[in-house]
Amino acid sequence: MAGRFFCFACGRDHRIGSAIAKDHKRYSIEGGHESGGIFTDLREFYLQTKGIRTALRILGFADVRIEPPRFGRGWPSSDAIERAYRARAKRTHPDASGDPHEFRKVQWAIEVLRRYRPKGA
Repeated sequence: MAGRFFCFACGRDHRIGSAIAKDHKRYSIEGGHESGGIFTDLREFYLQTKGIRTALRILGFADVRIEPPRFGRGWPSSDAIERAYRARAKRTHPDASGDPHEFRKVQWAIEVLRRYRPKGA
């Protein structure tokens, strides 16, 4: 999917150059930190809300609802998350004829869940 990027603000792929892509570029996996300042805080807010839900969906936990996402109950176990990550990574890895764009999404999802999953959940 050349010419696209994954937006964690809305959980969709955007075509580079489209109107929504210009607005959402700062929420791409690659970063878009060039704006800095307030947008860094906005990026963190989106990660802690929509980003966690999107990461769970990417790894196959679409039916899991955690409210509030950062501290709520109902998180899948860390073992379940790691197993889902390994299974998706094997399927999407470029060395196994997978799509590199999808593999980046899986990598992003596990990074988000490893970072924001509460220790006791």
